[in-house]
Amino acid sequence: MPSNAQHGTAVYSVSDWPPSDVISGTKLRGVSLLYAGGRKLFNVTSPSGSIRFSRDPPRGTNIYSLAVLAEYQSNVSAVFLVCLKMAAEAGTPLLPLPTSDYREITVQVSENIPVGSVLVQDLGSVVGVHGGRQYDIVSGNDVQLFEIDHVTGRILTQAEVDYERCRLHRLVVRLTVTETEVPVTEAAVFAVVIISVDDVNEYRPVFPVPVYRRTVFGSQLAGSFVTTVRAIDQDAGRFGRLQYRPQLSTSSFIVDRTFGHVWLGNPVAMTSRSDDVIKLGITVVAEDAGGWADQVRIELTVRLGSTDSEPRFTRSTFEFEVEGSATVGHVVGRVSITGSESAVFSVRRASDYFTVDRHSGRLIVRQDLLTMSTTADSQVDYTVRTCR
Repeated sequence: MPSNAQHGTAVYSVSDWPPSDVISGTKLRGVSLLYAGGRKLFNVTSPSGSIRFSRDPPRGTNIYSLAVLAEYQSNVSAVFLVCLKMAAEAGTPLLPLPTSDYREITVQVSENIPVGSVLVQDLGSVVGVHGGRQYDIVSGNDVQLFEIDHVTGRILTQAEVDYERCRLHRLVVRLTVTETEVPVTEAAVFAVVIISVDDVNEYRPVFPVPVYRRTVFGSQLAGSFVTTVRAIDQDAGRFGRLQYRPQLSTSSFIVDRTFGHVWLGNPVAMTSRSDDVIKLGITVVAEDAGGWADQVRIELTVRLGSTDSEPRFTRSTFEFEVEGSATVGHVVGRVSITGSESAVFSVRRASDYFTVDRHSGRLIVRQDLLTMSTTADSQVDYTVRTCR
């Protein structure tokens, strides 16, 4: 950088790199500053990727190292390591700065592994930096889940990692080379360690009620809707996605595997006798990807006559709270009505993130709520209000 750089001077633009043949067909979605030597001296404009001085830099041949995270569409991301050297005076030629070979490594770990588990034995050897060196985590460890041995480069857990809380951790580690022919002040040595947390099947699916009881009136056709059963599984990811099935094979009912909707498989014909009552039943099983399951009973009573009337909501406003980490399929809550057994629900004004189940009135997440936040690792509570 020229010696006359000042507040507002552009340092670098992430949008200028990489060329299209490196990450093709992608568009820059957001840029953030992971680390900077003199962090308050720089700011990053997102999503343009422009790095500028946020105040006048000190004069002299100072060297600054920056690590910048660029996120692209299609879930592609890249870390840029930028090394800047301030020229002593105007007109001084700007020479390339020596940097270490940069490698981004990924470590797979299972959630809830014991505290003190070693994730990387010797980071320097892994990234190809040899000789004496000192290690420091300079970004990505705000909640202190990890620690690094400053001498050996061993990375360990110092708290439990939880897939449901955060699935990906990105650590920026600075290696200070203590034995090298290049002066330390002339080198910028960094490594980015991505810790990917694997899901573990921690929780069993649980139905909130032991039995669903429904009453309908008059003859029923095959395909008539009965009810929707929904089990709760606190796991996220694939272990939180449930499949529904009848406990025993039957032609009397049809069960939707994904959403738990239940319909009549055969018609039910009522006679003219006023005391005629038909009772049907089925046991539905909810099972997760790990084979853990729970079951619930559905009891259907078919009577003569009809008591359907105009449906009315039980409240004028329904309010629910949901964590910002909720994923597709999460049930936020249920809106309730009176006066009708056959009413169906719909959304008057479409939402990108929520929908309502047509038959049960359950409010369901239709798009991962993490996409509502600019920081993928943040956990936010949302309040959802539904009005009739």
